[in-house]
Amino acid sequence: MTYRILTLDGGGPWALLEAMVLADLYGSDTPGHDILAEFDMAAGTSAGAIVLGGLVKNLTPAQILDLFVNDARRSTLFVKMHGLDRIVAELDLGPKYSTAGKLNGLAAMLDDTSLVPPTPATVNGQVKPLALSTRAIADLPLPPARGGATPVKVFITAFDYAQRRAALFRSYAGLSTPVATGMASTAPLAEAINASSTAPVTFFDTPAVCQGRLYWDGGLTGCNNPVMLALTEALQQGAGPVFQMLSLGSGTTRLAPHGDTSQPPAHLGEVTKAQGMMDDLTRLAQTTLDDPPDAASYDAHILAQRLAAQDPATLGGLVRFNVSVQPVLATGAWVQPAGLAGDLFTTLADLPADAVEPGQIALIQQLGRDWMAGRVPNQALVTRLPQLDCVLGDATYAEAKARWVALARA
Repeated sequence: MTYRILTLDGGGPWALLEAMVLADLYGSDTPGHDILAEFDMAAGTSAGAIVLGGLVKNLTPAQILDLFVNDARRSTLFVKMHGLDRIVAELDLGPKYSTAGKLNGLAAMLDDTSLVPPTPATVNGQVKPLALSTRAIADLPLPPARGGATPVKVFITAFDYAQRRAALFRSYAGLSTPVATGMASTAPLAEAINASSTAPVTFFDTPAVCQGRLYWDGGLTGCNNPVMLALTEALQQGAGPVFQMLSLGSGTTRLAPHGDTSQPPAHLGEVTKAQGMMDDLTRLAQTTLDDPPDAASYDAHILAQRLAAQDPATLGGLVRFNVSVQPVLATGAWVQPAGLAGDLFTTLADLPADAVEPGQIALIQQLGRDWMAGRVPNQALVTRLPQLDCVLGDATYAEAKARWVALARA
């Protein structure tokens, strides 16, 4: 039987794009458990873990979207520093947000009785309480996977501060060896999500505490896009050889390369020389969090195609939904996509990962609508240089949607 996986990237408030895709694919008012029940496994990193937590709470995509677009709700997840610390943050000399404040906001969201799904969550025919902040991940009320008898498996990624290694909070038992037995995580859900979503140094003030250990953002593990990790976990669980993977991203930016056959205007082109030590340090610090170099979808595609005895040069069971802010090459000239006209291209390309201001949120929402309407490209699995065109993958949102719908019905 085909094994189906949902993965949710990190990306701060940009993760609202993931909620928009879920709403479009499954219905804006569909309970989260009904969506999770379409999959065998679901994984989230950073803000993707917040989206996953919403699904576990049985929130609809519309309610999850509201966590990011509603000013009051968003402010409980991105709690700005106060007093002198806030002044320092506004000068870009210190962290902007409170880790403890975020944990309080996550706990309030996970326990909020006003966030009532349209239908109660049931497991094995019994209504389950969804005050989940202190519920152990091993004991989450998860729906049966794809009409079967076992619950959908979920995991959340984080970066162990002391060990400097990836940590996974699993709802299921991990790998067992002759000297160690894999155990499902006893971490409270709110603490695990907080651990996964605490971007370091310039974003949040301290590492998150989960069961007495310190953690930074799961994006630091190199798994901001957790699709390859999820495929590995599924294989460890004995799944395969045929996989379907719905990989949802939170936006990426590509600028036009310079070369003999590519001479883009300055505002559409990549940098052509080193920018100096301070700028380079900033770029390096942002590499895993702001706009990570993403090879995970490609790697997972190659592995899944080989496992299924299919040609990796053809499309298979992985569908990547991720808006790409990039110019397009039309009749030999670099131009802005229809949805990124005027100053909008530069504004969105420069928008930070923590775009929390109301005007910035509105821009991301409009970007999502333009992407869905075909006015902004979708991220490819393989992009050709210098053209930046899609040679493997889905060039548009509509193509990705059509392929996922066809796979899900097969």
